[in-house]
Amino acid sequence: MNRRLFWLLLLPLLASRVSAAEAPPLEQRAWVEVRTAHFNIYSCGALTDVYKLAGRLEQFCKAYAQLAGAPAVESPPIVVLAFPDHEALKPFLPLYHGKPSNLAAFFQRGADENLIVLSLPEPGTPYTDMEIIFHEYTHLLFRRNDQLWPLWLKEGMAEIYSTFATAGQTARIALPIPYHLQTLQEHGLMPLAELFSVQPNSPQYNEAERQGVFYAESWLLTHFLMTGNNGLYRVRFGQFTARLRQGELTVPAFTNAMGAPLPVIETELRRYLARGVFAPIDLSLSSDISSPVSLTTRALTPVEIYFRLGDELLRAKQTDASAAHFNQARAIAPASPLGEEGLGLLANERHDRADCLQHLRAAIALGSRSYLVFYLCALQEFKATADADERYTRLKKDLAAEIRGQLLQSMTLMPNFGPPQQLYGVLEMVQGEHLADAGQHLERARQLEPENPSYLMSLAQYQCLTKNFDAARQTLEPLLHPNADAQFRSDAEKLLKEIDRHQPLN
Repeated sequence: MNRRLFWLLLLPLLASRVSAAEAPPLEQRAWVEVRTAHFNIYSCGALTDVYKLAGRLEQFCKAYAQLAGAPAVESPPIVVLAFPDHEALKPFLPLYHGKPSNLAAFFQRGADENLIVLSLPEPGTPYTDMEIIFHEYTHLLFRRNDQLWPLWLKEGMAEIYSTFATAGQTARIALPIPYHLQTLQEHGLMPLAELFSVQPNSPQYNEAERQGVFYAESWLLTHFLMTGNNGLYRVRFGQFTARLRQGELTVPAFTNAMGAPLPVIETELRRYLARGVFAPIDLSLSSDISSPVSLTTRALTPVEIYFRLGDELLRAKQTDASAAHFNQARAIAPASPLGEEGLGLLANERHDRADCLQHLRAAIALGSRSYLVFYLCALQEFKATADADERYTRLKKDLAAEIRGQLLQSMTLMPNFGPPQQLYGVLEMVQGEHLADAGQHLERARQLEPENPSYLMSLAQYQCLTKNFDAARQTLEPLLHPNADAQFRSDAEKLLKEIDRHQPLN
């Protein structure tokens, strides 16, 4: 997800670059939206660079769709915010100990939107360095494993695909990455036990002097397992994910899959590094993916610029800066729903239900066409009916109809958005009037995000309500694994006890 920055800072800056003092504020620059089949790209950088970015992303997407199937690239909208340079990007990075994180780019996955934030190449330089961009997009492509894979494998796999290149009907990945090799030569490997323990809040993942080794070793280990000189490991590597999916914890799943303890694998990894041969992987494509990309371009209005930057800051957890942008959006265009939308999203993030509903209802009254606004308005109105223990009873008919209408509007605007599908099913279960509709919407939510534990839990509750206990047991199974979220595992265990009470196993 994150990508370390220190190697980029070694690149020479061009003398022709406009200084930060001379450049106008980002909010006052000319921003455009470039839409392709899979991406909405926003930028105030050079349009030629934005078009090249769009073309390469779509090319990568086409290649992966051929290799893994079209459903693998289906997702909620993928928003790419491409800043003109890294200095412009810095204030919009997530914070670590109160300062911008040491990132060259970042990716944030969401049920409503997937966000890639990066900077364009320096003015006048060739647009050849796509590694950061491919790295970030790879996180989205492998999202189905996000709840399972340890951090080193998520980042290692993103680095493997970051070297993506094409020639005719061949895609090549897993090329050697010189700066990783240099880092490992200078600093050596950390013990695999330490590598396996790194979490998103660990210093090894956030601090510049330690980040490099983590990324480099994650890449090396993944490369070794995928294309190294131990053929047995290459065959067994696929079993690692299967064992994680079956509920094994990370280290036992890995050592059982590989058939060797961590110290043995670590010794072989050191030999692999010393050997210095890192073969790439060539993947055959069914057709040429170099055809021109269809895209549309339009200029953003000032209110859209403030909203888009405010939304990015909100997703980067910079809520105060986000609030300033949303308030400015409302001030410069009070007839636009965007300022109210942003302030509603911010209030939702701050768990202020009354403020959230006030802004979202105002946005709808101003003509909002945001599927997220309609969903969150329905969600907050539904949550307001819960008792102190978050239990729900049948809603009044008019209120249920209002919430139902908001959810239908959200689903109409974005059919592939899972949360309103789930909430619609939960609402119908509470009302007890249209249970067949409830089941259809809950199943649709699971289809959209099969790895989402809350969707599995809701579907299992519906299956219990309709006395389909065997199906409920099967739905709950992934939530009972040791590597599942602790709260969902506890809830699943309680529900399973209720199922056993009604239908004991033979």
